[in-house]
Amino acid sequence: MRQQANRAGTLAVDLGKTSCRAAAHGRRAVGPGAPGLAVPGGVLAAESAVRTVARELGPVDEVVVGAAGALAAPDAARALGISLLSSLQATRVTVTSDAVLAHAGALKGQPGVVLVVGTGVVALAIRADGTLRTADGWGPWLGDEGGGAWIGGAGLRAALRASDGRGPATTLLDAARARFGEPQSWPAQFTDAAALAAFAPDVLAATYDATARAIVSAAVEALAAAVRGAGAGPVAMVGGLGEVAALRAGLDVLPAAGDALDGALLLGKIHEPHVIRLQVGAARHALDSLSTEAARPGLHDLDIRPIGEVVALLIRAEGDAHAVVEAAVPQIAAAAEAITARLKGGGRLIYAGSGTPGRLGVLDAAECGPTFGTDLVRGVIAGGPTALTHPIEGAEDAFNPTDFADLAAADALVGITASGRTPYVLGALDYARSLGALTVAVVNNPGSEASAELMIEVLTGAEVLAGSTRLTAGTAQKVVLNALSTSVMIALGKTYGPRMVDVRVTNEKLRRRAVRMIRDAAEVDEDVAAAALDAAGGHVKTAIVALLARVDVTEAATRLNRAGGRLRDALRN
Repeated sequence: MRQQANRAGTLAVDLGKTSCRAAAHGRRAVGPGAPGLAVPGGVLAAESAVRTVARELGPVDEVVVGAAGALAAPDAARALGISLLSSLQATRVTVTSDAVLAHAGALKGQPGVVLVVGTGVVALAIRADGTLRTADGWGPWLGDEGGGAWIGGAGLRAALRASDGRGPATTLLDAARARFGEPQSWPAQFTDAAALAAFAPDVLAATYDATARAIVSAAVEALAAAVRGAGAGPVAMVGGLGEVAALRAGLDVLPAAGDALDGALLLGKIHEPHVIRLQVGAARHALDSLSTEAARPGLHDLDIRPIGEVVALLIRAEGDAHAVVEAAVPQIAAAAEAITARLKGGGRLIYAGSGTPGRLGVLDAAECGPTFGTDLVRGVIAGGPTALTHPIEGAEDAFNPTDFADLAAADALVGITASGRTPYVLGALDYARSLGALTVAVVNNPGSEASAELMIEVLTGAEVLAGSTRLTAGTAQKVVLNALSTSVMIALGKTYGPRMVDVRVTNEKLRRRAVRMIRDAAEVDEDVAAAALDAAGGHVKTAIVALLARVDVTEAATRLNRAGGRLRDALRN
């Protein structure tokens, strides 16, 4: 349900590559930036950055975002707008370039040129008729000359030349060592523009160093060239380095009337051709606004691409899931701790889902039995066991309480739903909560309808195949479930170091694994390990305790029983 209280107002967002600044309700917030909409995963990173600052400022009716890369990737800009309509539950969303917002703020919405100097550089001119022209803005590897990344990179290259003896001595070498360590470690550290830009302040501050002065002088010349390339008119200089006196020297620039956040309220007729406006009601159905239902930008020709290119695209997309899951580690950890407490108290871990999420839950539960020697994990899928291999039409559209007839207050139920609104899963969560069971929801869309004590949001965004959440969303779900069940089992004493010592020895491969674990844990030879396993009736923990404590298997079993099955504790008593 959409929040109504204190919603009035506009959230203005200036999203750059280094930082994301926002203003609403008379307050401002700052968070990490995003790499740009045009790069792979750029929309997802941008949405996450905006949501981070938006949480600090509270709900609003309208959102205006100036995002790096929006002019070069209009499809991505539209995708960001659609995602924000849902995730921020706003009525209207406007997306444009961060440079356009800066233009509006610096020149009070009037024609002219704005020179944006931050991590990157772009000179943007907008004429009275709305014609837009840019110069530079080509990114850190091909352009952005005179910007923070360019200055920082030039300073680091000069420092390396001094270190190698290829160039003159410079104080920049000592400055770089103080900030980043020895030069041998630098190549691994500088993998993006923001990292390079971190050294720009040191270069700009080294006013008595001839090498640093030469870099700054070259930066000023590059900025002047960008202004000339953009066009005529009054020029305002803005951005993270816009107030640096050394860079403004030699440029005929006006004081900026305001910043990009001010510009969100000053977008006028001349800016209109360069903004994308969206509002609630544009989608025919609530599901249409979900980010996992959207089409990824730039894939209109996917069906005719070479298969090798398609495979590479799919693999890259799957890789994006891991970064999203990494961001959810605090939520996953909190859920794992709460689930562990329930299982220690005699409860079970129950997964609930439909379709792919349901199958993943059943899979994880099924693997916990042989891996950890436990029946404490169970998976429930809408439509029952048949749904594991065949689609059951309509199964996800209604909750069936008989599927959870044995659910108890001591249990923990994890509902898995990519959309965050699958009726079967929402019903299972509500039912579990009514019994007093712990509830956890794993979702792939923001603004979920799922109601749970603990939420795990893995916001994977649009799929390579629009709406096919068995892909990136499914990968993220699988990783989350792996992390939950494995960390819980480790906390319950089902392992010894990295070894799954509660494994059930049900075939030759697992027997071989068991012998190897006993051999390595007890530091004995193969024959002794195998004999100990046989004497313990195939129970790995008992064999290890017997060998390490130098007791017979009966005493080892007794010690394990007293220790609640925890091998390490059994060795202490």
